[in-house]
Amino acid sequence: MEELAQYDPNLVVGILGGGAGTTYDAFKLIHDAQKYGARVALFGRKINNAEHQMAFIEMLRLITDGRLSPEEAVRAYHGVLQGKGIPPQRSLDQDLKATDQAMSYDGSAARRAVVEVRNNPLAGGSASGNREPQAGADDGWPQLPNGKPDFGQMTSGQRRAYDAARLKRIYG
Repeated sequence: MEELAQYDPNLVVGILGGGAGTTYDAFKLIHDAQKYGARVALFGRKINNAEHQMAFIEMLRLITDGRLSPEEAVRAYHGVLQGKGIPPQRSLDQDLKATDQAMSYDGSAARRAVVEVRNNPLAGGSASGNREPQAGADDGWPQLPNGKPDFGQMTSGQRRAYDAARLKRIYG
């Protein structure tokens, strides 16, 4: 998400809410997405399945405004439900747990989503699966301390050079 958001400041990137999960899953997802550069979110099913849709939306807004953390928002949401006499689908303790494995950004998830793209011209290639241009002295574009390209600092000419090097490496 961060690389995509940095690649072109004119590109608006965002997230989809996904399937069922705890309230914490939804609140953490929007918090982390914004943290890494997302500017839009579509939470149709998560909002529709909420016990109180307006309160759920308000909590999402408070999180994106930086006024509440995801944990605080879950507690506040349960407070609204209690104040309105609406029974929650889960207890507060259950709703404060992260259950969605897709939320594990560091690759430590117990299960991983694998998508196979048919007729993918990029399939195959190097054994390591690394399709990024290799870092070298003649790169000509700024890099982050970890060696990845720093798209936020690149000029349009440097982006073109990066893309040309990447495409040359892929298609030879």
